[in-house]
Amino acid sequence: MRYNHRTIFEHIGSVKNSEGVLRIDIKTRQCVIARSDVPRLLEHWPVSIYDIADVINTCGQPDPIGQAWISRSGKAVMFRINGLSYVAPFSQVNAIITGERKYAHLAIMTERPEPASPAQAAAQCATSEASA
Repeated sequence: MRYNHRTIFEHIGSVKNSEGVLRIDIKTRQCVIARSDVPRLLEHWPVSIYDIADVINTCGQPDPIGQAWISRSGKAVMFRINGLSYVAPFSQVNAIITGERKYAHLAIMTERPEPASPAQAAAQCATSEASA
């Protein structure tokens, strides 16, 4: 079965500047990008993301849980944390770093498959109604 994918963006958190460290707040989880990695991120290099609880528990020597990078178009900062994809507008993240903004919007990216034809859509709808 062939699907056309549609990317869904759902607001899930924010990115903030905390004394030079980028803090990523995702509902119940807090992650950070190290102060020394922020300039590298702005130079379009991928940087590591750490869970803030691991930073505290390991006395500053945590294992990375993800990566952040600027998209090829330069319009977004992409985050991959524990296999999930998130995105924030680069203009907002850059404004956080320069002190013009307090936070940037963070959205989770999910792929929602769409049927390739109207007949498949009707069949899928009938199947979901029958199971409900």
